Amino acid sequence: MGGRSPGREGSGMRFISSVVAVAIAWSCCPLAVAAEGHTLTVESGDVSGFYYPEAGALCRLINRERSRHGLRCVVEPTLGSLANLTALRVGDGQLAIVQSRILAQAVTGGEGPAREPDAGLRILMSLHGEALAVLVNPAAKIKSMTDVKGKRLAVGHPGSFQRLMADSLLASEGLTSRDLGQVLEMDAHEASEALCRNEIDAAVFTGLHPLAEVQDAIDECGASLLSVRSSAVDTYLKANPAFIRQTIPGDTYAGVHDKVVSFGIASLLVTTASLSPDDAYEVVKAVFEGLAFLKSQHPLFGGLDRKQMARDAMVAPLHEGALRYYKENGLQ
Repeated sequence: MGGRSPGREGSGMRFISSVVAVAIAWSCCPLAVAAEGHTLTVESGDVSGFYYPEAGALCRLINRERSRHGLRCVVEPTLGSLANLTALRVGDGQLAIVQSRILAQAVTGGEGPAREPDAGLRILMSLHGEALAVLVNPAAKIKSMTDVKGKRLAVGHPGSFQRLMADSLLASEGLTSRDLGQVLEMDAHEASEALCRNEIDAAVFTGLHPLAEVQDAIDECGASLLSVRSSAVDTYLKANPAFIRQTIPGDTYAGVHDKVVSFGIASLLVTTASLSPDDAYEVVKAVFEGLAFLKSQHPLFGGLDRKQMARDAMVAPLHEGALRYYKENGLQ
């Protein structure tokens, strides 16, 4: 996937518009650097999604230090994670942003039709995460996921990121569709409205928070966010490292002052074993030493944490150059 979540007019669309604006600002600069030198191309995502501006920001940091390390970074818009992995395999790109679950499938096999496991993929760092949110109807009296048994749950359409996360949520709690009163295939907009019409008891939402649909339901009918925390979920996350524990901070949504514990996937900066250790080291160094500046540029980067970037969703081996930097700086 290319890091996008569904949006509507209002705060969601304003956020997407700001992402596109940042994409233009961040991506123009790497392309304007003089042509000589060693070039690294970052395979990103759709220009209206999140991976594209994220790649532009990373390139900006790398290019700021070009006089020292000689690297030039440029961004390539793509169709998303699967296309990015293909580009890495054929050498069209040296770096790529890839969703953690898709990378896990590529490493173990099954990422595509008859796809063999790819032992050459390497991780440089973990980037932003996308947490699932369980929104509940106040009339449903749901206090934990065990209370969802026998209830009406909106899970998203087959093949969607929303559905993937809903299925993972149920699996983590040892639940199946047979344990629910009704399973409804709705997108985020439909689920938000159905929740407030009392047509469903709970819904799974996914994406980069805050989501306009979630705020709408909170405002219009007093819907609440459910924390997802149990020993069963902890066990599931340990067995499935592509999913990581995440927290939606308090006040992310107006009227929700407490943090919400959840889980989700991460975007990863990925390369292959053929990238030189020195190049990998310099890429990681440039990003980590520019992290404070990066975090100030856009909400997409605000939650980045050095320790998590070096450890979260490690579904493939760390590149030896990245590992060298992390060990030197006490992060591994």
